[in-house]
Amino acid sequence: MRNSPVHPRLRSAILATIAVGLVAAATATAKDFEPGDLRVCNAHRCVPITNRAVLASVSTFYYGTTKLSTTASPPTGVPFFQLRFRGGYVTGIVATAGLDRFLSYGVNLDRFTRGIWYRVPPPAAAELRTLARPLTPLRLSPGALEKSH
Repeated sequence: MRNSPVHPRLRSAILATIAVGLVAAATATAKDFEPGDLRVCNAHRCVPITNRAVLASVSTFYYGTTKLSTTASPPTGVPFFQLRFRGGYVTGIVATAGLDRFLSYGVNLDRFTRGIWYRVPPPAAAELRTLARPLTPLRLSPGALEKSH
């Protein structure tokens, strides 16, 4: 039995279909946050993140494919807040007065490494600072650091 060559137009259509499928599969792995899905919290109260641009930035930060910037560990005693999903799961913490450093508590283990601090995208850090204004910050302690995984 002889193999017949695939017609060039059919081959192009097949390749285009595969490409669309791969892009769709990659996009499906990202989480699209809706307003209120993610909250900035202290020990007693949470404030929902509702700005869609910031939610998109955090989604890309959590689930994107671009290399993340790591940063130095902040000293103990600096202010920090938890980032929690709507259901209460603490994804990690943001620390320093600028809320520009993130430590994962287990969100997306393929992307974040235990004990490593990552630089928060500036637009997200600015929004987190605004939302956290009415909250009393927690203070970074060895116990907070131990929760990273």
